Amino acid sequence: MLQVLGLTSAEQEIYEHLVRGSAMTSEEVDDSLGRGSDRGGRLDSARTLVRLHELGLVSRLPGEPVRWSARPPGAALEALIGAHVRALADASRHVAELDSRFNQVTHQEADELVEVVHGRDAILRRGAEAQRCAREQIRACDGPPYPAADPAALNDVEVDQLRQGIRYRILYDRRSLEVPGRLADLEAGIAAGEEARLTDIPVKMTLIDDTLAVLPLHQPADVESRLIVHEPVLVSALSALFEIYWARALPLRSGPGQPYPSAAGPSAAEARLLPLLVAGLTDQEIAGQLDISDRTIRSRMHALLDRLDAATRFQAGFQAVARGWLATDDLPAPDAGQRSGAALGPARSGVAGDPVGPDEAVDPPRGGGGTDVAG
Repeated sequence: MLQVLGLTSAEQEIYEHLVRGSAMTSEEVDDSLGRGSDRGGRLDSARTLVRLHELGLVSRLPGEPVRWSARPPGAALEALIGAHVRALADASRHVAELDSRFNQVTHQEADELVEVVHGRDAILRRGAEAQRCAREQIRACDGPPYPAADPAALNDVEVDQLRQGIRYRILYDRRSLEVPGRLADLEAGIAAGEEARLTDIPVKMTLIDDTLAVLPLHQPADVESRLIVHEPVLVSALSALFEIYWARALPLRSGPGQPYPSAAGPSAAEARLLPLLVAGLTDQEIAGQLDISDRTIRSRMHALLDRLDAATRFQAGFQAVARGWLATDDLPAPDAGQRSGAALGPARSGVAGDPVGPDEAVDPPRGGGGTDVAG
């Protein structure tokens, strides 16, 4: 029982023996406990009595031979308990200090793996820095909502990086084409050398090589906070996710400046119309993208279906593939066309996407090349 106070079983036995009897010499203690013939036991008892005296549990009486008596348990043991309580309190404070130091070190290590960027200016600055750090490629998932402003400085970053041979691969959410003027904006980026495909993006993000990922800090995303991830496992997982969606996404164009494979291929107007048709946009949405009237788009759609000998949009898409107007690998996988309606991707300015509130305006089409995929 008294072991919790730091006593050994031998110390407890001798102390309790003295409590029950009168003062004794160490030899008398040994004799009464049956250790009289054991020289080693006698030496141990003598040392135990000295230890009990140091703990304040026994008193050494004057005179010879030396005799020992137990001190009152109420006072002696309470004093020992108090000493242990104080020691435990000191230990508890030390544990708290160690825990604080541990958390500081862990937090510092976490800061090396994950950054949190607050403030619009800081996001733009960090986004430009992130793009300039790329050595091979920049990949991004981009989709609305977009910020009200789209600084031209970030356009220059992408154009400069493209000129340096950095590959840009951007997955645009299908809802991007529902934003008036966005098609012209995307085509400008493609003309500058950007590779663009269309799908329902899983999350708004930007990947710088395989070393850094930029994501919104909150869901739904906001324009004032970004999460920059350096942790290799997380970046690798996000990279794999991007590649899965990239493989089944619909290219917005066969390739910058590349002709369609068939000599009797689509006209320039039809070439712009086909990706929008396959993407599932309505006539009204397509008209908005092409900046033509609803009546004109209906006329062009009717003419396209007639030329493809198709009665429905589905048949038109099938015929376009069959005639080589669209490559089969230009089409999304069967399940990729289902709109989730919940995609959050990196807006075309800032770091890891810059959505706006319901009352804010989306950014106007830039009319210049480049994609702001700083996040």
